[in-house]
Amino acid sequence: MDRRPFETNYGGAIYGTILSMAVISTLSKDESLGPVQIAVWTAATAFVFFLAHVYADIVGAGFARPSEAKDLARTVARHQWPLVQGSLIPVVALLVAPLFVSDEHATYVAVYVGVFALFLAGIAIGGRERLGWGRMLIIGSINAFIGLLIVGLKIFVH
Repeated sequence: MDRRPFETNYGGAIYGTILSMAVISTLSKDESLGPVQIAVWTAATAFVFFLAHVYADIVGAGFARPSEAKDLARTVARHQWPLVQGSLIPVVALLVAPLFVSDEHATYVAVYVGVFALFLAGIAIGGRERLGWGRMLIIGSINAFIGLLIVGLKIFVH
């Protein structure tokens, strides 16, 4: 199937979600950090990774003049922005969770919301490819399984 080079970047969104889940899981080990602090560090990490991806894509593409780099930077930033968007799903869950559960359990809620988001991303990818429900569920389940590995890491580390 012929694709436009900068259509919806599901891969970036998935990467951002997994990145956030990993950062949240790691930072949750530090009992001195609350959900807001973990959320801020997680969002900041995602933004740094976004900048790193943009920079790497620009350098990797090469350019002859600064004006070309500027145009490329805008295009690449638009393409890479889903990394930040995907990372915000667990971050927002982490900020909202303390309204319903203890601060200690908020990180678990954030990570499980990330797992669910990964599952839905798999369904969306399958839908984009016009796959049947069975294959869509397999893709979603594989995405969720990767997320569950992060949850397992969180539990193992604790």
